[in-house]
Amino acid sequence: MAKKRSVGIGLVGLGFMGLTHLRAARGLRGGKVVAISTSDPKKARGDFSSVGGNFGDGGSKENMKGIEVHPSLDALIEDDNVDLVDICLPSYLHADAAIRCLQAGKAVLVEKPVALDPADARKMLRAAKKSRKQLMVAQVLRFMPEFSLLTDAVKTRRWGKLLALHMRRIIAMPDWGDSSWFSDPKKSGGMVIDLHIHDTDFIVHLAGKPAAVSSTGLVDKKGVNFIRTTYHHKAKGPLLSSEGGWLNAPGLGFEHGYDAYFEKGTVHFNSSTAPQPLLYTTAGREARKLVIKPVDGFARELQTAVNSVKSGKTDPLLQAAGAADSLAVCKAEERSVRSGGRKVNLGS
Repeated sequence: MAKKRSVGIGLVGLGFMGLTHLRAARGLRGGKVVAISTSDPKKARGDFSSVGGNFGDGGSKENMKGIEVHPSLDALIEDDNVDLVDICLPSYLHADAAIRCLQAGKAVLVEKPVALDPADARKMLRAAKKSRKQLMVAQVLRFMPEFSLLTDAVKTRRWGKLLALHMRRIIAMPDWGDSSWFSDPKKSGGMVIDLHIHDTDFIVHLAGKPAAVSSTGLVDKKGVNFIRTTYHHKAKGPLLSSEGGWLNAPGLGFEHGYDAYFEKGTVHFNSSTAPQPLLYTTAGREARKLVIKPVDGFARELQTAVNSVKSGKTDPLLQAAGAADSLAVCKAEERSVRSGGRKVNLGS
């Protein structure tokens, strides 16, 4: 693969996230979408007007020139021009599709969550090891500049040690997408696995898998729809917590952010009220806007996957084992909520 000039991407699943990936792939260096799998004749022609989501511009007409259309995943897998299969299928289909692609000799990038069940995630990891093909997981927060800022600050101690971090992600209950699967927690994973996993994964990425979690929340007939979690690590370190839910009124469809407390300053980010992170230092009372280079996290994520396939070495930001840890932590958080906030221990 290292000798190949361009990595051919086969895109599977053309809903909201699949369209997001298709757009993000436009400017890739050394890779491009060469094939899609769909049975929808409109999407095959580039008509995505039926697609909607909780951020971005919604559906549109896309240029499909040079992109082969396959009627099924099996047909796409047989395409010799496809080196990397980008799986954006409904969450409950991730494990089966990824394993089939790996067994067919394709590298795989799968959208979050890696799977719905930690046991399936482990099967995927075993399939990747047996096939000697790359299994990568797209946890996009790791690639967004507002969050990369935190990773860098913790590593370099730019403002001293991180003392505490609280992350937040609240949206209105989604009324978009294919209700035959998304509204079914057995297929989507519910709020914790579909939404809250972003912040749990970032904390796992930043500090490692916790030894235990304790969570409180609200539960309705579809499962946990709001959660607050404290992450307990064995080593002495920062106080880490997060909250997430499907509770916002429709007028505030999507909001995420964090407060990071360092020894020498506080960084505040909120996508609605402070879309450019603010730094409050111990030297003064006025906030300073932090200058960050605008980066499309999805485009950076896909570029990193392409680079990984070309080099044969998976970038740490895409490691599937870490994403599997994040899934296991989320499942423990759900158990903690249902037990009334009892601390739930996690294995190593």
